[in-house]
Amino acid sequence: MEGRISSIVRQKKDARRASIFLNEEFAFGVCDETVEQFRLRKGDYIDKELFEKLSDFDYFISAKRIALSYLNYRARSEKEIRERLEKEDIPPPIILGIIEFLKDQRLIDDAAWSQAFVNDNLVRRPVSSRQLAIGLAQKGVPKNVIEETIARLNEVESDDVRALRAAEKRWSRIIKSEHDPKKQKQKLYTFLAGRGFGFGIIDEVFRKVAGDKGFDED
Repeated sequence: MEGRISSIVRQKKDARRASIFLNEEFAFGVCDETVEQFRLRKGDYIDKELFEKLSDFDYFISAKRIALSYLNYRARSEKEIRERLEKEDIPPPIILGIIEFLKDQRLIDDAAWSQAFVNDNLVRRPVSSRQLAIGLAQKGVPKNVIEETIARLNEVESDDVRALRAAEKRWSRIIKSEHDPKKQKQKLYTFLAGRGFGFGIIDEVFRKVAGDKGFDED
């Protein structure tokens, strides 16, 4: 891609981008930041080396815009940002640069994001630390960050407490809709198991919420 810039025209569909014409013919489009960064003006000569520099810088600016727009909706994990940029076919070196930029600006922080993820989930419903850890792993959070997040969580509220909190709320609904004691027990066990709690915790919690209906004979 070589030639002399004959005109620079702002694009109608995206006012933040400009079309570059070389020798009176459309050659490529770039972001406004790229035009300013390289001080592109009519009459400038674009050779292969300069074009490659322009392309790399423009990729970075475009990728940054995508990432920042993605972050506008809610906080994201590093993995989520990477996957979003990969969908746009952004080259790996550019993605790495964007990740570093976002970290420098403190716009992505897996430790802070993990804590927010845990808090948001617990506000909606009490679940086990195991289930939360799985959720964080699926979001690509590093193992050491997961362990630190779960450790802090358990210092404030243990699985036993969360399971009891979930069971007390559910139990009142179960006994209203089901009158068979064995089925009541089965439903509570299934419910808590679905939240990721282990059998030992479930058994203890059941006896607390059921009271005299502990069903020792089972």
